[in-house]
Amino acid sequence: MTEATLSLAQSIDAFADLTQNLTDTDLDRPWAWNSYDEEGVRFAFFRVFEELRTLTVQLQQERQIAGRPPSSAQRILAQYHVAYRDLYAAMRGIDATTLDTPPAEAEWPVRQALGHIAGADAGFFTVLVNALTQLRAGVSEPVKMDLETYEAILGMKATDEDAALEGPLTGIMAFHEMIHGRILAELADISEDELALPSVYWESGPLSVRFRLHRFESHMRQHTVQIDKTLVALGHGPTEARRLLRMIYGALAGAEGALIGAEEVGADLVSATANAIAGYTAEIAVVLGQ
Repeated sequence: MTEATLSLAQSIDAFADLTQNLTDTDLDRPWAWNSYDEEGVRFAFFRVFEELRTLTVQLQQERQIAGRPPSSAQRILAQYHVAYRDLYAAMRGIDATTLDTPPAEAEWPVRQALGHIAGADAGFFTVLVNALTQLRAGVSEPVKMDLETYEAILGMKATDEDAALEGPLTGIMAFHEMIHGRILAELADISEDELALPSVYWESGPLSVRFRLHRFESHMRQHTVQIDKTLVALGHGPTEARRLLRMIYGALAGAEGALIGAEEVGADLVSATANAIAGYTAEIAVVLGQ
């Protein structure tokens, strides 16, 4: 993550910190942007969303002009990144006790579901790296990795991984952030031809690299639905403000995903958007008396 994209993410986090607990009444408080003066604070969410959507299109255009359009692999990783942002937006502002409470007997609390997601991401990642390493070395039929190879690719002992994923929520989130960053950085160079090549995991036969890449998102979406249902069961269903913030985090991910494989493109545009969003946050803070 570059300094510009980090600043953009921080601007969204600051806006979310300020607004995630707003009631519908709070959303109706007066706030105007140019001639738009009838929807109140609620409209600020849409201005932030629109800023991010505008930025995404601008970054896509910048890449095109620079002769650096995203590859298929980079597009797939961008889709996965949207799912990642949505997952954490779903949990945002929920206290740790709730996230560690099962919705019913024998069902997973959010913490356990998140540990499963992070562990699966690590598994999918190491399988792909193992397969690509062999394929790029001229092996036509990759073989399954052993524990030693898994630990070498992951960069830690499997026992340390287990301890992180079975421990406190903060440790799970830190591990997931690390492996997510590696997925985006280290798999972005997969070529078009490599997408059709075989990889092996626990299944009875090989599956393509393309399938493995798409599996990151689909698996995460599956368990995000599970987490959504758990939070509703625990009395923490989404408010309007939280729904709007999930929309915004999806738009943030769209802008970030547009830069996978070309992180230095459009830094001035990214910084300008971060500043604009910080301005909205400051204005809403005044409205809210904070």
